[in-house]
Amino acid sequence: MKLLLFDVDLTLVSTGGAGLRALDRAFEEILGIPGAIEGVRPHGKTDPAIVREVCSKRKLADIGDLDAFTGRVLGSYVEFLKEEVVHSENYRVLPGVRDILDEAGRREDVMLGLATGNVEAGARIKLERGGLNGYFSFGGFGSDSEDRTQVVAVAARRASALGASATPDHTFVIGDTPRDILAGKAAGFRTIGVGTGNYSTEALSMTGADLVIEDLEVGRDQFCGTTRIV
Repeated sequence: MKLLLFDVDLTLVSTGGAGLRALDRAFEEILGIPGAIEGVRPHGKTDPAIVREVCSKRKLADIGDLDAFTGRVLGSYVEFLKEEVVHSENYRVLPGVRDILDEAGRREDVMLGLATGNVEAGARIKLERGGLNGYFSFGGFGSDSEDRTQVVAVAARRASALGASATPDHTFVIGDTPRDILAGKAAGFRTIGVGTGNYSTEALSMTGADLVIEDLEVGRDQFCGTTRIV
């Protein structure tokens, strides 16, 4: 059995900035601060970590318990995200994603899951518009842990509970940022970098990824074709 754990943003889909707009709206609704996430680089971070970074960067005071505040912001974020994703003019499923998921999903020796920094509700909203939720019955999410490595570990445990017998050498963490790759490696699994995000294939290669491809369309043969790693 082979286990494939996919990141969401800029690996499977691009929401055209819907997530950032939704988070900005959440901070503005709760604290009256417009543009709160300006200057924060969210790539590869979990949603709770992004909220905490905004709080630290803006030196926000009088927010009370940070965990409770983070939950409040993310609850508001999810509500705004529904609207932002639906109306995002630049939303798209990334090249080769459907073909890879269709091909891998037909194989009896492959299980598909998610390993994403998104809270689960946010991940499902982002995938829903592209019709991708049906490929993924489980995953690890930012709502499970603020730590990206733990997110990967949770996804693997859920796969095991569903009957996946994948060994670490047959478990692949797939993402577009160095944080995705480093978390997969730290969890003890193999990694695939996809250059569809904000990092070059060279930058992804420097993390020690087992495979780096330009995108899932160009890299299809390397990923699961005639010269496949998976």
